[in-house]
Amino acid sequence: MIRPYSHSLSDDERLYRPDAERERDAQRDPVTRTQMFLLREGILDDKGINQLEKEVEAELQVAVDRALEALPAAPESVMNFIYSPDVDPTSSAFETQPVVNETTTADGKKPAAKTMADLINATLRDEMKRDERIVIFGEDVADCSREEYLKHKLVKGKGGVFKLTFGLQCEFGTDRVFNSPLAEAAIVGRATGLATRGLKPVVEIQFFDYIWPAMMQIRDELSVIRWRSNNSFSCPVVIRVAIGGYLTGGAIYHSQCGESIFTHMPGLRVVFPSNALDAAGLLRTAIRCDDPVLFLEHKRLYRESYGRAAYPGADYMIPFGKAKIVHPGEDLTVITYGAVVPRALQAAQKLEREQGVSVELIDLRCLNPFDWETIAASVAKTSRALVAYEDTLSWGYGAEIAARIADQLFDQLDAPVRRVAAKDTFVAYQPILEDAILPQPNDLYLAMKDLAKY
Repeated sequence: MIRPYSHSLSDDERLYRPDAERERDAQRDPVTRTQMFLLREGILDDKGINQLEKEVEAELQVAVDRALEALPAAPESVMNFIYSPDVDPTSSAFETQPVVNETTTADGKKPAAKTMADLINATLRDEMKRDERIVIFGEDVADCSREEYLKHKLVKGKGGVFKLTFGLQCEFGTDRVFNSPLAEAAIVGRATGLATRGLKPVVEIQFFDYIWPAMMQIRDELSVIRWRSNNSFSCPVVIRVAIGGYLTGGAIYHSQCGESIFTHMPGLRVVFPSNALDAAGLLRTAIRCDDPVLFLEHKRLYRESYGRAAYPGADYMIPFGKAKIVHPGEDLTVITYGAVVPRALQAAQKLEREQGVSVELIDLRCLNPFDWETIAASVAKTSRALVAYEDTLSWGYGAEIAARIADQLFDQLDAPVRRVAAKDTFVAYQPILEDAILPQPNDLYLAMKDLAKY
């Protein structure tokens, strides 16, 4: 059924639709057809139809009267209910200490440190045990689409292209872990509906490069529901997304970043951990907070040797908006996140060895909100700032950080704010080209060296 009336009050469909067509479509009006169905099936008689119409009209009139009598909203209310007023994921309530099982194995060794992929899987498992409202779905996230194959042990199971949800369907069942169609808009749209009705969807977008079909659902529905409903509804969805390059072959459809597009959206929390322990703590905070969260997981970091850690326990959390000083220093501040963190650390350590320059390296961990206090304190100490990020240089996330430093800390600076980022092009398939496009440790080293000499 198409719309049986003009598009808007300023539109007159008679200008482009003849009477015959409009009359023909009017016969298909579902409201009229439903009324006929109710009468034909004996569900309601004429009196019942009339009574129902009167009740609907009365309900609408009450709403209209309330709207007409209401005072205009106060200008100072525009910032209300962008995020939850009751659950603050930046608060100390979300700051807990890791509890690591130090029990040794039979051969006397302590348990090995786990990868980011391992800890994300373990965190999802513990959170599903804790909260039965959690449902996980996305493309290929289940162990198997056909339960009988698992039941009869005909297959081992998949659990996502990166195996981060492996075993969850087997443990919690298909009602709570299931595959979706290859339709990102449907994944986020379905999650939005489930969340407004009290469930806790933790969904997966298989690659950041394919998140764009879901853009309208994220920007126009998910992130604005609380604000536009004046806190009548919440939509605490967690969207896990594999992101980033440094893959030597990921190319234009499996390597891109673009986090600044999402940090530009009020109402959406954006998180980007660089190591296993932070991934576990921030993911648990994302699940337990009451706002929608875009949780960015760098594919290159899933199984890197850098940043491995023992599982920190079933209640370990890290507050949003709290950066981590990875390497303290006195001469230069470097602000970064994601896969650039280990590369910047490598460059900083080389600069300290070769030039005696002490670099303070800050891992933001959370992009919205971000930890301005830690940045400001560090720049006040070092008087030099370099912002490094994997996304393209122009109009990237680091540009906002650099602008704020220049705007609010100008008197503290002894040198211009510098940026190191990817070239303003696409991530190439050929590994030599990919290395040239994305920021490498030597690019960071040279930029730090030049800034220290300024």
